[in-house]
Amino acid sequence: MSLRYFDIKLRLPREDTRGLTLIELLIALAIGSVVMVGALAILNQLLVLVPKAENSMLAIRQVQTAGFWIDRDAMCSQVITPAPNLFTLSTATPLVISYVKWDATKTTISYSVDTDRNLQRQLVVTDERTGSLISSNGMHVADSITSITAQYYQPDPGNPRKILAVTITAQVGSSAETRVYQISPRSF
Repeated sequence: MSLRYFDIKLRLPREDTRGLTLIELLIALAIGSVVMVGALAILNQLLVLVPKAENSMLAIRQVQTAGFWIDRDAMCSQVITPAPNLFTLSTATPLVISYVKWDATKTTISYSVDTDRNLQRQLVVTDERTGSLISSNGMHVADSITSITAQYYQPDPGNPRKILAVTITAQVGSSAETRVYQISPRSF
């Protein structure tokens, strides 16, 4: 093998070849700017709209979780206090749900919203006959709860059964979600 085999010949541009025209450069620039605008629109959607959707979904989840627990406990209830026409849950006025099981164990569940907008659930089980404490535990139910209101109403004047309407609102960032749960406790 000779050394010539590995020689690379550089070709000089021919005199009759021309460069790009101004119109070709403008068209390439226009196509590039259209691609860049599309890429910036996608980036804007990822950086701005996705966090808003995440906040909205988080607010929905918080309301659903709070509604699930209150609905679950209120459906078992025999007594719900306080019992005025309309009240708002807070640290000062908790929603207290209680019922007695067949084995004479009294379950008392208290819901309150603390100053950090967290919904707390306190469960106390006592022996109805002796009054002794069987168990007690607290649970953090939901975050970002801005308000919970509850109201009793009687949909049918001929039927003494009342409905408990619980309105729960949560706010995460700029996204807020409100749901109304209509609960028919077994005692009413």
